Amino acid sequence: MSFSYELIEKYREFKGYKQDKQVCADMNVSTGNVTDIKKGRRHLTANQCIYLCNQMGIDFKPALIELAKEKSKTKEEKAAWEEVAKKISAACVAGLLLLTASITQVQGPLKRIRNYP
Repeated sequence: MSFSYELIEKYREFKGYKQDKQVCADMNVSTGNVTDIKKGRRHLTANQCIYLCNQMGIDFKPALIELAKEKSKTKEEKAAWEEVAKKISAACVAGLLLLTASITQVQGPLKRIRNYP
């Protein structure tokens, strides 16, 4: 299953829709367009991807990278997008580690409090 169709399916579940035509109405596209996405003949556009992500309240940036990987025409292009995704993930992990370390230094070590009668 393509990423484009997976995103449409997540949106449909998020909205509680039963039919593709309900999704099509929200996206202002034809049912044939969604059928082509299901069959892998077509992909979401960047704007459609952003719209679906925003409606579900999720970050659209990783979705755009996945969409770019899906649309890649060569192995080199797909590998380049995968490398971008890895670098972004590594940067996020490094940022979280730095944030955690700075919070730990500010709070200091935990101290045991004794209550004396």
